[in-house]
Amino acid sequence: MKPADQFRLLELSERYADQKLDAEEIFALEAELRESAEARAFFAKALHQRAELCFDDSWHSQAMVEAKPAAKPVWWRHAITAAAAACVTFGIFWLQSTRDGTVATLIRSQQCQWAGSSLPTVEGARLKPGMLDLIEGLAVLRFDSGAELVLEAPATVEVLDAMNCKLRRGTLVAEVPPQAKGFSIDTKDAKVIDWGTKFGVSADDDGKYMVRVLEGLVEVEDKNTPGSKKLEKGQGLDRGWSKSQLQPAAGDTPEPSRWQPATVIDAGDGWQAITTAFGRGRDSYIQAGQKPTPEFGKHPFVRVKWTTGKPELNRKAYLAFDLSQFTGRQIEDAELVLTIEPSELGFASFVPDSTFAVYGVIDENEDAWAENDLSWQNAPAHDAAQAELNQPVASKVRLLGKFEIAQGINRGTRKLRGKNLVDFLRTDTNQTATLIICRETDETADSGLVHAFATKENGTRSAPMLRVKVR
Repeated sequence: MKPADQFRLLELSERYADQKLDAEEIFALEAELRESAEARAFFAKALHQRAELCFDDSWHSQAMVEAKPAAKPVWWRHAITAAAAACVTFGIFWLQSTRDGTVATLIRSQQCQWAGSSLPTVEGARLKPGMLDLIEGLAVLRFDSGAELVLEAPATVEVLDAMNCKLRRGTLVAEVPPQAKGFSIDTKDAKVIDWGTKFGVSADDDGKYMVRVLEGLVEVEDKNTPGSKKLEKGQGLDRGWSKSQLQPAAGDTPEPSRWQPATVIDAGDGWQAITTAFGRGRDSYIQAGQKPTPEFGKHPFVRVKWTTGKPELNRKAYLAFDLSQFTGRQIEDAELVLTIEPSELGFASFVPDSTFAVYGVIDENEDAWAENDLSWQNAPAHDAAQAELNQPVASKVRLLGKFEIAQGINRGTRKLRGKNLVDFLRTDTNQTATLIICRETDETADSGLVHAFATKENGTRSAPMLRVKVR
């Protein structure tokens, strides 16, 4: 290293120790120390020398001062060396953590869409305290303390510092290493303190929240009650979150006809479209073990789930389309259109890219099912006792096709089109087509995501739609 460079680094070490470097100088010094082992060694030596020079003998007694000074003991010099090395290590961390006040990094962004965020949303961006508003996909934050958070859209999170954040709404999964014990997540009505573990949190701006521990130990402080509650692996705490999501309210305002048309839409070029709101159309879902549940048929979305870990949580969706408009006409082509909705039940982190199968019920005696009387015991083409709980009875259905939803996706549409769907509609004799939607992909851990699709009761999204091209 040239003398000029040594002098420059010596000056920088002094100003660094006195905390007099500006942001631009900090950035340049950090880059130089990371890239050059020689620079790091000289920087450590400079800090070592400063530490020795700053040693204060004033704690000695007056008698010791008057006596002949003794050489500093070896242990002290070793301590100085260790302190200097630690100072360099901490200094590099401090340089990164205090540059412009950043406390975390956005290390992964998967299928993400953002709205209203005050922080940068580019993968790899350093983050200061501020707001992140994720409306689509999965995002991973790594705090400088070592804690990692997986945000599952839709989620709004406020970054506070390297050891604290606030979940304003939505869901996240936190993994906290030993060095970050004490990392906390605030919600409107609770504070979750981690003691080196992995856990999930869901919360809403009305105060409802849920905590589930996957590994280790967390402590939950409810702001409305004294004391705290400790939760271990497999335990959870639910303060109204699941109930609010299991019984969602349909929109209060009348539906625009373009979303839930009760008539046939002429789409041009021979194409016509109907939804489950037309004629005798229906949409609902079933859950394993459930008796008839009238509110399922009134929900603004149908839910679909497959899990081998907790079979009682499996769900399938049922759709019925009124085909009377196409009686006596030749069907040339057809397409099913489904609108994905965030169910806000379960963790997307525990379900990989998922495949869904759509079946058509070929036994027309089972087309007369009722939305508010559908159950795991009486659903069409379903046997509650069969081993393959995520499948219908094979002899009573025809596979119409499959589609996929990537991990973290909770908005958009999926379409199914092809010869199998056309042939199924052509064989109809009772003017009703019943379809079953099943997920074929299992979750990787308990409490995986429940997928959802908008129904005719939805206030803002399109109901299941069948587009048919007739001659």
